[in-house]
Amino acid sequence: NLCYILLIMVEIKPNTYIDIHAHLSDERFDSVREKLIDRLQDFIVLNAGENKKENIKVINEYHSHANILPCIGLHPNEVIKLEEGQLSENMSYLGENISKFFAVSEIGLDYKGKTEDNIALEKRVLEQILSLSEKYGKVCILHSRKSMADLLDILKSYKIKAILHNFEGNSTQLSMAVDAGFFISVSTGFMKFKKDSLIKKIPLDHLFFETDSPALNADGAPGELNTPLNIVKIMQYFADLRHVSMEELIERIRSNFINVFRVNL
Repeated sequence: NLCYILLIMVEIKPNTYIDIHAHLSDERFDSVREKLIDRLQDFIVLNAGENKKENIKVINEYHSHANILPCIGLHPNEVIKLEEGQLSENMSYLGENISKFFAVSEIGLDYKGKTEDNIALEKRVLEQILSLSEKYGKVCILHSRKSMADLLDILKSYKIKAILHNFEGNSTQLSMAVDAGFFISVSTGFMKFKKDSLIKKIPLDHLFFETDSPALNADGAPGELNTPLNIVKIMQYFADLRHVSMEELIERIRSNFINVFRVNL
């Protein structure tokens, strides 16, 4: 893992775009992945895994691309799909391999359509992963759907760097997250869902951007594949709203990235 960090410290040049959360291993990229990665030379992409099978793909398939950073995760929606033995297998893999990955992503809570038993299981698994992340000094990129209050409460018990992916919270929860030292990731979906009022309140020194591609298309065009290239669109949208230059914004994200991830050095 140290070699990844040292490499990234060298490769983060001025004018580099950073997509803090994407899913390049998603099968929807299969037909275009090779050409897409060729177009990402000036981008750093944190490539998230959602289960053991995908984590293996994330760590094994991108060795020749130093700008595609492997992240290990277990998505809450995956947690409740797995049988007991499968869940144990996924957690064992995560525990045995977390040190090989750049960060922990995607993990979190998702209460949409869930039973009380589902929610209890999601919380239990999240706490186990956060304990591992704390032990290994890993930055965590966290999913939340209809669960922000519980997520913020759980995070208080762990000494980790947390980035709240596609931030779903309200203004009060934004203030709570920032006060706790967490970082806010603005996705391409913020353009579609017009979260302008929230965008205007995020401190620049707690900010990241993401595409969550192939989900959350910036333009909402049906059938159009979202890619990390669209990070430019959401950054320009943010820059226009906040009356900052793209150059300033790119440098701020670069600085935030170095400050957050050097925790592993």
